[in-house]
Amino acid sequence: MIKDYQLAFNQINDRRIWKPVLWSTLLTSIVLFIFLFIGSSTGDWIFNYLVSYFNFLDEESWLRSFIKIIVAVFLFILGFFFFGSIQAGFLGLFMDEMINAIKEKHYPHIDLKPAPKILTSIVFSVRLIFLSLAINLITAPVFIIGWFLPPLGFGMQIFINGYLLGKEYRTTVDYRLPNKFSQRNQTFILYGSVGAAIWIIPILNLFAPVLVCASVFHARVRAQNSR
Repeated sequence: MIKDYQLAFNQINDRRIWKPVLWSTLLTSIVLFIFLFIGSSTGDWIFNYLVSYFNFLDEESWLRSFIKIIVAVFLFILGFFFFGSIQAGFLGLFMDEMINAIKEKHYPHIDLKPAPKILTSIVFSVRLIFLSLAINLITAPVFIIGWFLPPLGFGMQIFINGYLLGKEYRTTVDYRLPNKFSQRNQTFILYGSVGAAIWIIPILNLFAPVLVCASVFHARVRAQNSR
């Protein structure tokens, strides 16, 4: 696995690798900006409606300002943790270009299947986004409790997202690999968990999905060659 991730890291400077990262980051930033704008506006309206029943919470009340700050911080943290999920989904639209780049540099002898149609890529992206958001929302209460015991909280978050990343990008890679490649039930939870850990690191988290997909691709080819 270390070798596979090393190969993935070494190719990050390839234009066909970082270009998808830039596009997916831009699209994700736009989506999150809209989410934060709508969320803050809606939250502010609901908050003003509720506090209108309490006379002591006037416009200049320190308690009112404090609550607004707490809500803003909560939305920011929520956006930070969901950024990776949304970006990973958008990356699915550009992942085939990256797979082609890896193939040409390391495995020119492999004849990959044609890239899926744009509709298939969109379905994969939407599926990954909703799966990730749903799983993280369902497990959010457990994560929040776990944050008070950092090793437990982070460990659970990394494992759950790692399982999702490993499973989904295994599917993405297998879609392009020749039929002769083994379809054995090989899991990539550990590969995904490394990517999920990178997800937590600012800036580097932008490349986490790319690194997971690339390392899984290397692992699948290596496993086939060792047969």
